[in-house]
Parts: sequence; C-alpha cells; structure tokens
Amino acid sequence: MPDHTQEQFTRLWTAAHPAIAGYVAAVVTDPHAADDVLQEVALTLLRKYAEYDPARPFIAWAMGVAKTAILSERRDRTRAWSRLRPATIDSLEQVWQEVLPTADARRGALTECLRGVTGRSRDLLALRYEEAVEPQDIAERLGMTAVAVRVALTRVRAALQNCIEKRLAKGGA
Repeated sequence: MPDHTQEQFTRLWTAAHPAIAGYVAAVVTDPHAADDVLQEVALTLLRKYAEYDPARPFIAWAMGVAKTAILSERRDRTRAWSRLRPATIDSLEQVWQEVLPTADARRGALTECLRGVTGRSRDLLALRYEEAVEPQDIAERLGMTAVAVRVALTRVRAALQNCIEKRLAKGGA
C-alpha cells in the first residue's frame, strides 16, 4: 500500500474508531470478545481498503464490516456471548448511526463532567465502570451496603446525566 494511501486509511480509521468501538461494545457484551472483533474489523478494513468507494462515508462502510465481523464471530463461537438476533444487530447499527453525530459532543461533555466528580463518588465510578466490580463487592471494599452502593451510583449517574445535558444545551463540552 503506498504511503499516501496508508496515511489516508489511518486518518479515516482514527476518526471512525470510537464510533465503531462503541457499536461493537454495545452488541458484544464480553469485552475481550469485543476487542477481538474490533481488531478483526480494523484488519479487514485495511485489507479491503482498495475496494472502498470514497463517494460513500467511510464510517458507513466500516459499520457494515463491523456488522459482518460480529455476525461471523457469533456464528463461529460455540459459546453464546451475544444473545442478540441479527435483526436486533441491524437495528442497533441503524440507531448507532443516528447517534453518531452527537456522540463526540456527549463524550466531551462526559469527560468534563467526570472531572467534577470527587471523593467516594469517584471511587464508586472507578470501581464499577473502570474495574467492572459488582455492587456487592464494592460494598464490601468500601464498608457500605449493596443497596447504598446502588443508590449512590444511581445518584452519581443522574448528576452526570444532568451535567452532560446542561453542557450540551450550552453548545459545548
């Protein structure tokens, strides 16, 4: 692949990667399997880049490749890591493409809002979403009840949602 073509592909894939990764993660619930699928998507896009029609949005093409990779991985694996039917995957693809235009702004707003979360609330978010610790285990670690952890997480998520909506209403992250 010539250098200019490789550079062009890299720019397009870098821009599309967050959206494709989000779509794959939404459909493939096992994070390790999702990483494998995403890697396969990237390799397939690179291998077939010569077939890409620049008149078509790259992200739409990449989304189609991702859908095919998800269905192929699902079919090939004996364990059922995704219980979604092909029609549901099609629907998720369509919805995901509708959400894409606002996804970057929402991600930026979330990043800014997370900067304001401190103390125990930050610890709860880190344990639950960065380390994937279950509420019962968080409760044991932090000396709380599981109900208190769930309530606190609900409140933090609501505060983050409110913060995101305010930032988006102001027109920026």
